[in-house]
Amino acid sequence: MSKYRRQETSSEDSDSEEERRKKDIKERDEFANRLKAKDDTKTRKVAMPAGSGAAEAAKRLKLMETDAREKLVPKLRVESRRKYLEKRKEDKVAELEADIIDDEYLFEEEILTEREKRERAHKKQLLQLAKEHEKARELERVQRYHMPLEKKKLEAEIEPPDTEPPQSEQSKWESDQMSSAVFRFGAKDRKAQQDYDLLLEDEIEFIQALRMPGSEKGTKREPSPSPQAKILQTIQETKKSLPIYPFKNDLIQAIKEHQILIIEGETGSGKTTQIPQYLYESGFAVNDKIIGCSEPRRVAAMSVAARVAHEMAVKLGNEVGYAIRFEDCTSHRTRIKYMTDGTLHREFLSQPDLASYSVMIIDEAHERTLHTDILFGLVKDITRFRSDLKLLISSATLDATKFSEFFDDAPIFRIPGRRFPVDIYYTKAPEADYIDACVVSILQIHATQPPGDVLVFLTGEYILVMNR
Repeated sequence: MSKYRRQETSSEDSDSEEERRKKDIKERDEFANRLKAKDDTKTRKVAMPAGSGAAEAAKRLKLMETDAREKLVPKLRVESRRKYLEKRKEDKVAELEADIIDDEYLFEEEILTEREKRERAHKKQLLQLAKEHEKARELERVQRYHMPLEKKKLEAEIEPPDTEPPQSEQSKWESDQMSSAVFRFGAKDRKAQQDYDLLLEDEIEFIQALRMPGSEKGTKREPSPSPQAKILQTIQETKKSLPIYPFKNDLIQAIKEHQILIIEGETGSGKTTQIPQYLYESGFAVNDKIIGCSEPRRVAAMSVAARVAHEMAVKLGNEVGYAIRFEDCTSHRTRIKYMTDGTLHREFLSQPDLASYSVMIIDEAHERTLHTDILFGLVKDITRFRSDLKLLISSATLDATKFSEFFDDAPIFRIPGRRFPVDIYYTKAPEADYIDACVVSILQIHATQPPGDVLVFLTGEYILVMNR
């Protein structure tokens, strides 16, 4: 029995110790909260007024603001919506007008499809209706009677602010000097006006009695061609005047008979712009195949693509496009694609066999660069296992024999003739200052030669900028 009593006593002692520990923790937390509250009451709140009365007032003000906000928000929402709609209408009309102006500037009427023509006409009709609606609103405002307001009188008394931008003394002095240097006449600059009508003393009056019809046979005039037709006619005449035009059929026949062809022609003979068009007209772009042409410079790829699209009367990016670094102006309809040598390298990464191309033209092969040399090795390997791929190497120098030997003795197609005669002159002695010699030569050409243009090649962009 004594053993059981000792166990009960020890359990009661442990329970009492646990209760005392919990009670002590509770008292400690309550004391900490009281100290915190006491410190909060003594601490000065700079952003909030002190005192219980101020707290109650702030609470009531917050409730009043909540009620007023709930009543005011719908009204503000309606006003904001009205202002937004007015501004949005002006922005959309200006955006539509700018879109029409850009579309008419970039694309001519004859190169648009029927759907694009309908879209342009629809945009013009929308713009006209929007402007007529605005005019109708202005007329309605004018015809209404408006109560006069006193603020209009006050607005009239206020001087309008100076809208001119501030000018420094230097700019004012320059404008004064420019105005004094301009040669002006007084009344001489005005257009002559007719002060009096010519009066005849004796005038004879006539009465039409009969009109005899004339014979229109042989005297009927043909309608004058439109400006677009004149442009197309000029383009066709220019294409026929190129040295490559008489050899069009022979060139196409040679391309059909040989897989690799070296084309040699002078600069300006029409190799870059005309050969892709001849291939397109001969059916080399059927079955969704592409005629590719690589250029050493990105500016050349862009300008040549724009020129070919203009000659073919198509929109740039549809049948004719270009691809350069960070810019791809092609679509699924593109059949003639101009690209830089670096872009063609990336084409090999996506299409190692150039499966989407039927003809590949390496233009300006005489400009030996690292990209061009790499391309020669790649296209040479591809032509050995793709017999349907045509490879054309275009060069403007007399080194075509070396290209022919590299491509397994490929045939050479030479295009004789130049568009303009070329005379070559050399200086009798070396010039110490070649920039000064260029300037003197240009002035000498202008003074002694027939009228025309002068093209000067310098060593770099820095020299060009410094000698403008």
